[in-house]
Amino acid sequence: MTDVCAILVNFKNDQKTTDCVRSLEKNTVKPVCVYVINNASTEASQKYFESLNFSIDVRWIWNKENRGFAAGCNQGIKAATEEHAGCYIWLLNNDTEATPTALEKLLEKAQSTNAGITGSLIKKANGEFSGGVGFIHPKFASVRRPKSANEQGFDYVEGSSFFISPECLHKTGLLSEDFFLYFEESDYCLKARRNGFKQAWATDSIILHDIGSSTGSEIAKGGVPYFIDCLMIRNRIYFALRNGFPVFSVLIGLAISLALRIKRCQLKRVFTILKITLSKKSFQRFIERNGGFYEIRD
Repeated sequence: MTDVCAILVNFKNDQKTTDCVRSLEKNTVKPVCVYVINNASTEASQKYFESLNFSIDVRWIWNKENRGFAAGCNQGIKAATEEHAGCYIWLLNNDTEATPTALEKLLEKAQSTNAGITGSLIKKANGEFSGGVGFIHPKFASVRRPKSANEQGFDYVEGSSFFISPECLHKTGLLSEDFFLYFEESDYCLKARRNGFKQAWATDSIILHDIGSSTGSEIAKGGVPYFIDCLMIRNRIYFALRNGFPVFSVLIGLAISLALRIKRCQLKRVFTILKITLSKKSFQRFIERNGGFYEIRD
């Protein structure tokens, strides 16, 4: 059986990360290695993790800065492929718990369909259906989750459980770090599709996800934290333009988003969204002012 390496990115959520790794210990098929990338690592956090004992191989990567999701995943991917050439890569949100057959069913689906990217069925912590894949509006690049596990024709696999075949990884490469957080998985799926890889959804691979526990991204509309709200809109526009969505439609979508925030008297968000959408330097400063690390790339 082909090796699988799991990759988790932790940001100030040590207990959730521990619970996630513990759930992988109980899987019928276990990762050959779990790589935990600890963003904004503190001495206390490092001591905590190093004091733990696991029945599976766990490797730690310590980042002094919060480098974001994609950059952390890429660090794990590089380490995994150096130590386990030809392995499957399983990107797993640290605030998830894998049910006992989650990895077994993922691997079965990926191999039976020859998919480049395979997703799990995501449920909330209370067992309520949440998704696992998503749909992208062909004009506005807005995204939505499926209403049930029977919905077909999805456009991307959610990053909360993102299973990449070795062939897809070899040809498609690493995740784009230009997003910092959000839309990097959608971007990767479109790139993989252009490279000839299909996607699959293993609806019998169940992942329990405490959605938004680290970021607050699931709070009701109008209440999403400032940093997350601005980041998500900027990234949607950036994703759409770099992937060839109709410019006029994308700009209309942006105007609607800004109008909604004007209506809510969130003028600071409006000005911030415009600045970070129009300027990479402004985006870099925005990330750094909010405790992150972002490197501008050509």
